[in-house]
Amino acid sequence: MKSRYHKPKPALFRSRSGFTLIEVIATLVLSAILSALLLPLIGSGLEGSRRALLRMPETYSLRTEMDAMSHLYRTVHPTDLPALSTAIATAAAVDPPPSYSLLYNDWVDFDAAGVEFIPAEGIENALRVTLGNSQGERLTSYFFPIP
Repeated sequence: MKSRYHKPKPALFRSRSGFTLIEVIATLVLSAILSALLLPLIGSGLEGSRRALLRMPETYSLRTEMDAMSHLYRTVHPTDLPALSTAIATAAAVDPPPSYSLLYNDWVDFDAAGVEFIPAEGIENALRVTLGNSQGERLTSYFFPIP
């Protein structure tokens, strides 16, 4: 027998034991919309990473060649930049061609403001060497005579 003094709780405060069908459908629709918006972003990020990984061996090769030229400069030709320029040009002209292309191997100078310019014939203050690869990447080093 029920007590006459017991009042039923309002519907807002009753305990529920699960989700309603509307809540489940709304959650699925919202997750579908969010995944549809995020999938292109994830795909483009993966594509960019893939392209960078495919370029990595050529970039490494370019850096390795420039390191070899810097080593040649420090150990063999620290005071003789014309000989270094000749050695670099000779190394770039071998057959089969190297994995890089020698874009610049010329003399440059700098004015008081630090702006680079091509010096007059016979002035050999600084040697500029620029290497490039098939991906369009470039790497430039400047070599100055060591007194």
